[in-house]
Amino acid sequence: MARSADGLARSVATARAGGASDAQIAEALRATGPAFERWLDRQPAVAASTATTDAWALGWATVVLRLVPARRYAEGSLARWVVDWVVPALVADVRDLSPSVVGDLVESATRLWGHADLTAWARGLEAGLRAWPTDTSLTDDRLRALGAVAAWRAGHVRLRAAASQAAEALPDVVLTATLQVDAEVRETLRRNATHPVWWPDGGGDRRIGAFRAFGGAWTAPPVVVGGDGLRWDVRAGGDAFTVVADAFGDTVLPAGPAGDVDPAPAPEPWWSRHGEDVTGAARAAGAVLMSTRWSHRLTLRPDESAGGEVGG
Repeated sequence: MARSADGLARSVATARAGGASDAQIAEALRATGPAFERWLDRQPAVAASTATTDAWALGWATVVLRLVPARRYAEGSLARWVVDWVVPALVADVRDLSPSVVGDLVESATRLWGHADLTAWARGLEAGLRAWPTDTSLTDDRLRALGAVAAWRAGHVRLRAAASQAAEALPDVVLTATLQVDAEVRETLRRNATHPVWWPDGGGDRRIGAFRAFGGAWTAPPVVVGGDGLRWDVRAGGDAFTVVADAFGDTVLPAGPAGDVDPAPAPEPWWSRHGEDVTGAARAAGAVLMSTRWSHRLTLRPDESAGGEVGG
C-alpha cells in the first residue's frame, strides 16, 4: 500500500466523497490485508514481480474502497466474503488477468444472491481454475465464462443459455471439473440441451414453488397446463405463470392474467401413474411436471415413459 499511495489517492478521495470517514477507510484497508496476502501466497508469478504485485494490490484496495461508502464491506457482508475468502481460494496463473476481476466477482455474487447456491458457485470456480490447463491463457473473458457455467451449475436456471454459450470458450477439463461430471462433458451437455432435467447423477422428484406467505408466488393451488420440458405453463388464482426448470435449478416467473384459459385441463389416462389427486400435468423432453389437489407445490420428476433415452 505504501508503494501504491499515489495511485490510491483518487480512490480514497472518492470514498471520502461518498461519506466514508478516514477511520473507516483505514480499517477496511487493514482488514483486507490478510486476504490479499493469502491470495498472493498462491500466486508465485505475481509475487515474483514488484510491479505486478503493486498493480494487484492497488486494484484490490480500489475495489474495497469502492465498497466502504455503501457499507458493503462490513463484517459478515456478501462482498467481504467474496474478497476475503472466495478470491484468495482461486488458484490459477493470473498473469493475463486484470485486477478488476476482484470487483467483477463481487458484483457477480451480488447478482447471484437468491438465485443460486453461492457456496456451490465459489467451489465451482475454484474447481475449474484448479483444472485450468497451463497451455491456455486465463483471461478476464474466460474467467467470466467460467463464472457463468459455475453459476448455472449452482442453480441459476436463467443463466442456462448464457452458460451454454460460455461453455464453448472453455477447455473440456475445466468444464468437467466445474460441472462435476465423470462422463464425456460435451456429450453430457448435448443431452442436457435436449432433455433439460436430465443429468448423469440426477433423478428423483423435486418440489417447485410455494404459497406466497411462505416465500412462493401463488395464493391459490397452482395447476399445470402445458410445457416443453424447460418452460412450463401454470395457472394459479386467475394468474398465469411460467416455471423454468432444468437439472440444477428452477424459477417461477409471472406471465400476467390467465385470461379465458380453463385452469383445470381435462385429465389424461397417464396421470393416474402419478397419483389420484393430480389436477394438472404435462410431460415433455423426458420430464413430467404435475400439480396436485390442495398443494401449493408442483412436482417435477423424470418421465419413466421416456425409457433409456433420458436416463441413459
